[in-house]
Amino acid sequence: MAEGGVPDCVEILERWSRGLQMLHVAHNIASERFDHWNRVSGITTAMLSAVVGTTLFASLSASGLTGVRVVAGVASLLTAALSAGQLVWNYPELASRHRAAAVRYAALRRQVELRLANRDQLTGTDVDATSSAWEEVEQSAPQLPIGVRRHARREIANVPPRP
Repeated sequence: MAEGGVPDCVEILERWSRGLQMLHVAHNIASERFDHWNRVSGITTAMLSAVVGTTLFASLSASGLTGVRVVAGVASLLTAALSAGQLVWNYPELASRHRAAAVRYAALRRQVELRLANRDQLTGTDVDATSSAWEEVEQSAPQLPIGVRRHARREIANVPPRP
């Protein structure tokens, strides 16, 4: 702490470095999750489409089987709902935006670490530049789900400090 209880430049940048680490990790986690959900929903939609096609052929050849028609109808509705969901959720774009945010937070984090490596030369200008760069990254970054932030904090807490 500097005189008068005001945090000094080093203390501010060290605290910000921890925050940037959390955001970097969280956006990586979010990117991986949205990639995962894109695969899950895509595979599920493809499988349901196959079931619908198969059951339609079966119901056409054995028109007396009501159960087959019900299965075909339900699978058809689920397939349509999942297909619409894939368009609305847009997991590939979300994954891409979170990946880009993670890269930008990582770059800013490295800049802060370089500034801290030269801590005896730090000035208020370094803090101002970091603050401006952080605001710029934050404006373009997608919002993180709360659960992802929690996951990132747990992951960081489990990593041993560097020597």
